[in-house]
Amino acid sequence: MEDEIDLREYLEVLIRRWPWIVALAVLAVLTAALISFFVLQPGYEASALVLITQPRYQLRFDPRLETLSDIETTSKAYPSLAMSDDLLQHVLDSLDPPLPEEQRTLQGLRSKVRASAGADPSLLELSAANGEPVRAAQIANTWAERYVEYVNELYGRRTEDVVFFSEQFDAAKATLETAEAALVNFEARNQQAILQARLNAKQMALEDYLSAQHELTVAIENAKVLSQQLADQPASAPASLGNELAALLLQIQGLSQDGELPLQLQVTSGGSLSNKTVQEQADLLADLITALEVRSAELDAQTESIAADMLPLQEALQQATLEKEELTRERDVARSTYTTLANKVEEARIAAQDETGEVRLASLASVPTHPTGPRKLMNILIAGFLGLFLGVFVAFFVEYWQAPRDKKG
Repeated sequence: MEDEIDLREYLEVLIRRWPWIVALAVLAVLTAALISFFVLQPGYEASALVLITQPRYQLRFDPRLETLSDIETTSKAYPSLAMSDDLLQHVLDSLDPPLPEEQRTLQGLRSKVRASAGADPSLLELSAANGEPVRAAQIANTWAERYVEYVNELYGRRTEDVVFFSEQFDAAKATLETAEAALVNFEARNQQAILQARLNAKQMALEDYLSAQHELTVAIENAKVLSQQLADQPASAPASLGNELAALLLQIQGLSQDGELPLQLQVTSGGSLSNKTVQEQADLLADLITALEVRSAELDAQTESIAADMLPLQEALQQATLEKEELTRERDVARSTYTTLANKVEEARIAAQDETGEVRLASLASVPTHPTGPRKLMNILIAGFLGLFLGVFVAFFVEYWQAPRDKKG
């Protein structure tokens, strides 16, 4: 079983060796006090404020081409830009009088400056530390002024926007002129109206032929029905008035398609249009059917000819329509682009006249009156604590070293 730890032994060591502990603690406090009051030089810090602004107004002559701006996104880059080598070197070159030779380096300046964003993302604090209060304020103010110029030049470039959009506008204008000239040239040879008129005439003729063909088909069917009825009657019997009238109407219906009415009505006292027998009436119907069928065949041929003539007209009309639609669409797109860029050029020109920029100097740093360091009291307290800790360690070490040999074993 392990021996229990007796805290009284450790307490006795501390009581027995208290002079060592106190001496080391006092020595550490005196050393820290001497260094803080007589060795370390006081340091001063000055801060300037930079305001990251949003424009009070945004020109939007055309919502189809807008300039995007997000202050919360871009503000994250501002502290890093403030610590860039290019800007810090510009600050070193702008200081008047310049810094001492040993401090005139990027690394030396970077160790003495600090850029931090405030609680509001639109504020950036630029702080500079130096042993001289006037020099600290000078560095902070010079840094802030150069920073405003640097960022506005980097993010602004509004003159470049005018040049860019002007070049795009000139190109869009040339494209629009080309599209309009192409449409004018097409209209000079456009035969849509002629093709449409010819096609309409063909369609009307086709409708007339189809209607006449339908009438002939009905007349042929009716003639065949009447011929079948006559076939059931005695061939030598006189034709009845009704059959003669029906045959006459069929002849009128079929032959009237040519505007011809070759028959003459002659009613005799026997109640008949003509003194024909059933056989003669049947022969007449047969000749009529033949004539109607020939006429129907002629209409079929004419219908097919018209249909064949209409197909090229329809193709030519469709091609002309598509060509005009394409040229019109190109003209409309070119006109829309031209109008949009015209508005954007005007917007960029007006915006270029605004010299306020994206970043402004909100507050210059005043000459600090109270040093920020060294923190003498804090240094003394920390040194006293460390001396006390070292004294305890030395006390136990001395106690162990002076202990008897048998006790160490």
